[in-house]
Amino acid sequence: MRLKFWGLLLVITTAIWSCETETGTTISGTIANAKNLTAHLDVKNLGNTVQTAGQTEVDANGQFSINFPEGLNPGMYRVRLGAKGVDLILGNDTKKVIINGDLNTLQAFDYTVTGSEESASYQQQIKGIIDKTISRPQLDKFIKESTNPMLAAALSLSTTAVNASQANLYKDWATKIATAYPKAQFGNDLMKYATDLGKQKQASGSKYKVNVGDPAPEIALPDVNGKTRKLSDLKGKIVLLDFWASWCGPCRKSNPHVVEMYKKYNAEGFEVFNVSLDGLDTRTRSRYSAEQIPEQLKKSKERWIAAIKQDKLSWDNHVSDLKKWESAGAALYGVRSIPTTFLIDRDGKIAYLNPRSNLEEAIKSVI
Repeated sequence: MRLKFWGLLLVITTAIWSCETETGTTISGTIANAKNLTAHLDVKNLGNTVQTAGQTEVDANGQFSINFPEGLNPGMYRVRLGAKGVDLILGNDTKKVIINGDLNTLQAFDYTVTGSEESASYQQQIKGIIDKTISRPQLDKFIKESTNPMLAAALSLSTTAVNASQANLYKDWATKIATAYPKAQFGNDLMKYATDLGKQKQASGSKYKVNVGDPAPEIALPDVNGKTRKLSDLKGKIVLLDFWASWCGPCRKSNPHVVEMYKKYNAEGFEVFNVSLDGLDTRTRSRYSAEQIPEQLKKSKERWIAAIKQDKLSWDNHVSDLKKWESAGAALYGVRSIPTTFLIDRDGKIAYLNPRSNLEEAIKSVI
């Protein structure tokens, strides 16, 4: 009995010692319809290069296993099978990651990941966006409140178009990643990426008084009924700030597309705030006597209201101080020609300068 006891104790001790000293990382899984393909584990970076950390053949049952005896550094990875794959976020202590799915539905993020909470959260959030069970505001809230900077950065980069206004946010995440994951190359890559974006922003400059990433200056002007409407009242929405006028031919030609975008994306939080440059400025007033000016202002306002109805601009946010080129709103933004637009994100910051030809792309990137 004594020999059996010591023998059992030796087995238990050996098992415990083996678990405590396990330093390797294994990436494995079962992917239906992937038999006889090669499974690659690539290190994801923010450039166009592909660095493969390891690979193995997928067997006839769709199973694969890639073992790294010395472990893997934390960071962003991708299991690649042919032209499709699964993104992974590995932390400091990730040991065994198991993926289960079907090759035909991987692009829809229809798979499961165990052994990596970060990877599972990433998959669930993006699948929710694809399936429309998670709205863009909900995703933004998740990203903002996430305590994992690598997960937050990965979700943002995967769901948002490249935008120089994000440079400082990326730098913040990169700094936090360097602290939480000292061995993660992804933090260094993100810092370089953010720095390059910042340089691009400075190089591009702006002919306006605002730049991408700046807080949108407040506009508080009367609407057609004399009620003061504030741009800031729309914070939390994606806002197209549109400077136009009833007498502006190009503006009127642009309006149908704005209406189309409003109908298409209003339910997702897209709004339009129109500032009209109708009315009279000093130069125009000089053409009339003091007695004629009130009547001319009245006629100009009527043309403004008529254009709103004719162009079917169905939203409520139509404002003007009826000062034409001396409009207080135009002065704040440095508007010298119309139509001129600014796309403002949910945080009230300038996301795009004059996105006319690429309006829908800009809206989709921030919505």
